[in-house]
Amino acid sequence: MEYQTRAEIRYGGILLILGALTTIMCILLEVNAGWASLIVEIKRTDYEAGKFLFKNWNEMSSIWNWALFGNVFLAIASILLIKDTKKIGWFPSSFFWSIYLIGSALLIVSFAISLGSYFNALKVIDDQPYLFETIRGTPLYLFNVGALFQLSVCIIYFQQGFSKQGIVSRGLAIIMLVILISSLVLAVLGITSVVIFAIACFLVPLSLGIFYTKLSLDRSEIGS
Repeated sequence: MEYQTRAEIRYGGILLILGALTTIMCILLEVNAGWASLIVEIKRTDYEAGKFLFKNWNEMSSIWNWALFGNVFLAIASILLIKDTKKIGWFPSSFFWSIYLIGSALLIVSFAISLGSYFNALKVIDDQPYLFETIRGTPLYLFNVGALFQLSVCIIYFQQGFSKQGIVSRGLAIIMLVILISSLVLAVLGITSVVIFAIACFLVPLSLGIFYTKLSLDRSEIGS
């Protein structure tokens, strides 16, 4: 049976914190750049999105580079924490960390494709608008699937928050649940954009990383 060492827990926790903070920072920078909004859902056609990106490519490519690195941090964190064999229902925690790893990897690929291929298509968007539309489809699909897979960390977080021996404070878990549900409801009702919900989702790995880092200072290893 494999056990997680103190170092794996500590560095896994630290990387969760770094990855979540980096991603939240990138989301806010996208808002500042005008790509997204906290209040209203910005809807653009592929052509409109392409024109915006071409005009603001230096800023947006820098943000997306950081977003890529943020997901690299999250992917490495999941690798370090994947040895956790505690049961969550019928599945070990490692199952959900594996899903989180896949989600982070899909997002890394999504940003890598965008950064590597968009600009050449953007330069000819007025003459060949369908080129950008075709290229954009793959990273956009990977992004959506990856973001969905990353929600698996919520299962780990709330299991740790509501189980008797969990490392997450139950009070904080309740507050986090209220934040997630509230932000989702507000987005569905159109009161805020989905960006608020996205930020709320990354508060989960941020908080979990803090608890893992704290745990690593108290115990030398964990196992099932």
